[in-house]
Amino acid sequence: YGVNLLYNQNFFNDHDFTPELSYGYMFGGKIGFNFNEEHSITIDIGSSFFNQGFEYSILNSDSTRNTYSRSIGFNSLNFLMMYRKMKNSSYVEIGPQYSMVTKARGTDSFSGNTDISPYIAKSYYSVVLGFGGFVMGTENFGITLGLRLAYTLDDIISKEGQANNFPSITKYSSYQPSNPISALMVMELNYDLGYLASAKCGKKTKFLMF
Repeated sequence: YGVNLLYNQNFFNDHDFTPELSYGYMFGGKIGFNFNEEHSITIDIGSSFFNQGFEYSILNSDSTRNTYSRSIGFNSLNFLMMYRKMKNSSYVEIGPQYSMVTKARGTDSFSGNTDISPYIAKSYYSVVLGFGGFVMGTENFGITLGLRLAYTLDDIISKEGQANNFPSITKYSSYQPSNPISALMVMELNYDLGYLASAKCGKKTKFLMF
């Protein structure tokens, strides 16, 4: 669970359309292989929800302004391949993420709920960086806490959304992509299913799995 931000340079230069720090989540499972006590590779599969709120104002004919709120949200199915290095009960990890949008929805205090599915890209790629450490556990079960930062490399707005100036209410002089950014606190429950061991008997080497 953590914070989300839809980064778009035009939004930060527009005083009438202001992004707000919003919240999202992700949950799922993973399977990994430890090469040794320090290095491992994991495959993560998870479901996430990204939400972004905005506050915008509209100028009335009498020069007054009315302020409204808008939010866009979408669920994704995520596939991650992460390299992790452990040292002294702490870890750092990095890897690519591929995501498929499964559902999208929007709300607006002025116009009401809207179907934003055509305005959101169907899939996108991200780079993920994480770090954390071991909290408690037993010989083959452990709990870790950490932080994962994700930056989406692709524009999350589809071609149709771009043509409709989504999600802004203003047509800017130059188009800028919208890249989701997230910072999520992560709790992992890890269980070791087995390990590989070698034993030398004379000139032969045997590999055992438990």
